[in-house]
Amino acid sequence: MNAAKPRNFLLMLALLLGMMIAFTRPSLNGDSVEYTLATVAMARHASPDIRLDDIAVARRLAPEREEPYSFIDNDMRANKEKVYAAFVRGKNGDVFTVHFFGYSALSVLPYKALEAAGLPPFKCFQVVNLAFVFILGMALFRFFGNALQAWFGLALFMACGGILYWNWTSPECLSAAALLAGLLLFTTGAPVWGGLLAGIAAQQNPTILFFFGFAPLLKLCLDYRAADGMAGNLRRALAPRQLLGLGLGMALFAIPPLFNLWQYGVPNIIVKLFSDKGFVSLTRLSSFFFDLNQGMLLGVPAVAAALLLWAWRQGEARRGLALLAVALLFTLALAVPALAVLNWNSGAAGMMRYAFWCAMPLLFVFLWAVRTAPRWRLLAGGVLLLQAGAMANAHSYQYVEFSPLARFMLERFPAWYHPEPEIFVERAYHHDEYYYANQVYMYPTQGKPFKHLYNRANPQAEAKLCGPNMRLSAANRFTESYRNWRYVDGPLQCEQADPNELHLGAQQLRLAQAAQLESGWGNVEFGGGVWDGAWSVGRTSRLRVMLPATLKQGTLTINGHYFQGNARTRVVVGGKDLGWLPLEQLQALELPAEARKAGSVLVELEHEAPQRPGPQDQRELAFFLNELVLR
Repeated sequence: MNAAKPRNFLLMLALLLGMMIAFTRPSLNGDSVEYTLATVAMARHASPDIRLDDIAVARRLAPEREEPYSFIDNDMRANKEKVYAAFVRGKNGDVFTVHFFGYSALSVLPYKALEAAGLPPFKCFQVVNLAFVFILGMALFRFFGNALQAWFGLALFMACGGILYWNWTSPECLSAAALLAGLLLFTTGAPVWGGLLAGIAAQQNPTILFFFGFAPLLKLCLDYRAADGMAGNLRRALAPRQLLGLGLGMALFAIPPLFNLWQYGVPNIIVKLFSDKGFVSLTRLSSFFFDLNQGMLLGVPAVAAALLLWAWRQGEARRGLALLAVALLFTLALAVPALAVLNWNSGAAGMMRYAFWCAMPLLFVFLWAVRTAPRWRLLAGGVLLLQAGAMANAHSYQYVEFSPLARFMLERFPAWYHPEPEIFVERAYHHDEYYYANQVYMYPTQGKPFKHLYNRANPQAEAKLCGPNMRLSAANRFTESYRNWRYVDGPLQCEQADPNELHLGAQQLRLAQAAQLESGWGNVEFGGGVWDGAWSVGRTSRLRVMLPATLKQGTLTINGHYFQGNARTRVVVGGKDLGWLPLEQLQALELPAEARKAGSVLVELEHEAPQRPGPQDQRELAFFLNELVLR
């Protein structure tokens, strides 16, 4: 390889990236409040704990973030135990960001250099982000062996999300570039550098830990020789240098969990405070890849289509198909843990931030296909052009409004598109706030709505939609989402509620007349909507329901919702064991004929996984009972 070629390539790349920094202001998006404060803290006193003087400096440098800075400032001055969201107190009362400070540590040197030069110090994040793009450029040149394909690889990286996030004061660009560069290096004879880059990326986004399992598998696919047998191929894929790279990368990854254990007593404070495994579902998994506002395929449509075409044309080429299969599993492994985050419709530019770096294994396979394709220029040009269009589309809307494609589907084919509920609510109402199960939502919000969203656990939902003593007719077009959310498409069709249908809610439970909470229940609460009712307490709960003779269907529906970690309940009605049932799905339970004759029935519930909400609340909660419905 001619030494002048990589030198010229790297000089031109450095000049281009330098111009991007010089002529563009940093965008204070993503988790900018955290990273700016942590960077100021580490630059001023070489420690990541946030102090009042650090906030004063950040306020001066980024006055547009005055409001969140003032929140954390006020909470610290008031010595509150729980400070502003995304900040947490450590074991000695010091305040830290919930995200690990590795990204800020990398930003300290450019911060100080820019400050000394009289330039805006928060350009340091641009410097760090593009430094890793530069490293990716070096890895691409090494991978392809020529400047033209390396430039294509960089352009494609930018057209698969890099252009959306390189300027953010958050580590998405760093994570994506380091992950892709790590894969390129690890699989082509530089496993130590590859492992180190993956370790840096995993510090910022912990699910990148899966690199250390999948990178050797990718290398095994690329280097597999049938004559060596599986044992010989495994020895080569896990040679000492590969193991050293994996070990060094995992050592870097281990630093944040160790810090979290030291300060908070848990390996990941974000998982504890800002995630719930109950959100992991097919609804969110589908949303992650296919949502028309922020799904992965919205950001990499041409790459995905090209990979499908390539896989179809592979035929008997087992190496390529195996490589793609491993990359798909790697992408899935990266995505699934992200489904548990509480804030699903978080700040994004087009495709969601997680989807950007999760797409890197797919981009890696595509680059490998380009390297082996005889007519790569035609393939590369077409994909790059289509990806540029995807990036232009991503820049055309904000994360609190529907994308043009989503609006088209909602207005032309509303029955075919049902976004994850948080995405629907926040984009329909143009706000980034909480959404509540005791509310009903509609689209459009002005004029005559043709799509409604409500939570079936809300006893008042149908009355809010249809009016007093009315309910939704079965003739409506319903589409079930998850966690009891349900869409209704088209004009609402309502009917008179059955006068013989009994709804025994919180008020009736408190009076203990038509229904009696016998054991295993807390006090009846009146928190509004889905928080009117009573918590189960302990492993088992018993309640007795009075059965009027006017019942037509002879069924009982237990309406409520689960505490985290619970998804089903073992139900015994009148001595008959109905097995483990997901009560959130509002199942109509058949009442025994003997119970109907006796005028009452005993319902016994065995809870799956009662848990304590926290150290200040010793109750073991599993299921919140809203109401009982007799038909």
